[in-house]
Amino acid sequence: METNTKKKIGLLGCIGTGIGAIIGSGIFGSLPTVINDIGTGIVLALLATIVYTLAKTIPNVYLSSVAPASGSFFIAPTKLIHPAVGVFMAAQNLLQPVLISVFAVLFGDYFVALFPALEGYKTLISIVILLIYTGIAWQGNHTFAFVNNIMVVVLMVAMGCYIFVGMPSIDTSRLTLGEIFNPGVKLTSFAAAVGVLASSLSGGSAVSQIADDVKNPNRNIPLALLLSPTIVAFIYIGMGIVTIGCMPAGELTTLSEVGKIFLPSGLLTFFIVGGPLFGVLTSMVPVIMLTCAQIQAAADNDLFPAFVGKKNKNGVSPVILCFVMLFSICCVATGSSFGVLMTVFSFVNALSDIALCLVPFFLKKKYPHACNHSTFKMAIGLVYALSAFAFVVAAYLAYAMITVWLMILGAIVLFVIYILIRISYLKKHGRDLIAELKQPYEPWEARERECKAMDEGK
Repeated sequence: METNTKKKIGLLGCIGTGIGAIIGSGIFGSLPTVINDIGTGIVLALLATIVYTLAKTIPNVYLSSVAPASGSFFIAPTKLIHPAVGVFMAAQNLLQPVLISVFAVLFGDYFVALFPALEGYKTLISIVILLIYTGIAWQGNHTFAFVNNIMVVVLMVAMGCYIFVGMPSIDTSRLTLGEIFNPGVKLTSFAAAVGVLASSLSGGSAVSQIADDVKNPNRNIPLALLLSPTIVAFIYIGMGIVTIGCMPAGELTTLSEVGKIFLPSGLLTFFIVGGPLFGVLTSMVPVIMLTCAQIQAAADNDLFPAFVGKKNKNGVSPVILCFVMLFSICCVATGSSFGVLMTVFSFVNALSDIALCLVPFFLKKKYPHACNHSTFKMAIGLVYALSAFAFVVAAYLAYAMITVWLMILGAIVLFVIYILIRISYLKKHGRDLIAELKQPYEPWEARERECKAMDEGK
C-alpha cells in the first residue's frame, strides 16, 4: 500500500538521516588520534577524505537517481545481476544487527562514563536503549526519522558550540596557511590518516534503503547521499582547526580535554553528552531502518514465509523488527567486545560493497532510457571507473579479513540450507522461486516505459 505523501520524508529529513548515520562516536576518538599523527595536515586529510568518500558513494547515487527502491541493496543485485547475488545479499544482511549491537555497547560505555555509579549495569543499559528504539521504530520510518533528526540537531549544536566558542581562543601562531597546505607530512602517514577518517564519513547510504518512504526519491536521495558527507566533513574541518589552535601541550587524548580550555562547565557537559552520546544514538537509527528494509525486500520476494513481511498500520513488519532487535540484544547479552563485533560487521560490509559496485554495469544495459533521464548527471565511463575502483578496494578489504570468514561460516551454511529448503517447498506448491526472482522489478519497468515514451516523443 502506498504511504501517505504527507508522512513521507523530505530532503531535509533525508539529509538529517544521512548526517545522523555518519556522525558517530568514532570521530571523537579518531580526530585526536589523526591530529597527533599529522598535526595541521588534518585539514588537507579531511578534504581528501571528502573526495574519496564521494567517489565510493557514486555507484549508489547513480542507482538511486535512476531506479530508487526500498531495500535496493537486495533488489538491485537480484534483478540486475542474478538471483544468486540477491540471496547472497540477503544472507549477509541477516548479520547487520551486529552493527546495531556495536552502537548499543558504545552507548552503554558512554552512559556509564557519565554516571559511574551504574558501572555494573552497562549491559542492561545497552539492552534498554535497544528496547526503547524498538518501540520508536514500531511507529514507522517517518516517526523514527523525525525523532532521529531532533537528536541530530542536538548533536550538531554540540559540535557547533565546540567550533564557534573555540574559534576566539585559537592561537594563530600554531595555525598558518602555510602549515595547513604544506604540513610536511609523509605520504604514507597522510594516506593512513585518510583511511581512518574515511570510516568516520561513511554510513550515509542508509537513506537509499527507505526510498518508498521518501518524497521524490530520484532527486532527494542522491542529493542527500552527496550533501550529507560533505556537510559533515566541513564540520569536522572546523573542529580540527579549533582543536589544533587550542590544543594543550603534550599529546592530545580527547576533544573534551581541549574543550576544557574554552567551554564553560555547562557547555562542556553538553558537548560531552550531545557529542559522543548522541552520535551513537543517531547512528543507530539509520542502520535499524536499513536492515529492516532489506529483510522486508527479501520477504516481499518470498525468500521468507509470508508472515515475515506482513506490516502493521505504520508500514513496519513486527516480525522483522523483532528479529533485528532481538538479534542485537543477544549480541549485547553475550558480552562480546566492541572489537569483535566491529570486525564481523566490517567484513559483512565489505562483502556487501563487492556486489553493489557491480550494479551500475548492469543498470545502463537493462534500463537505458531511465538512465538517460537520471537526475544525477555524470559520464557513464566515470561512473564505471569509480565503481570498478570501489570494487577492487572492497574485495581487498574482504580478503584482508579472511579470518572472519571462519567466524561466520556456520551462519552462511545454515542460510544456504534454508534457501534450498525454501526453493524445494515452493516447488512442491507449483512455484519456481529463482524464476520469480528473475522477473523484472515492475516499478523500474514502468519508469523505463515512461522514459522511452519521452525519448521517442522528442
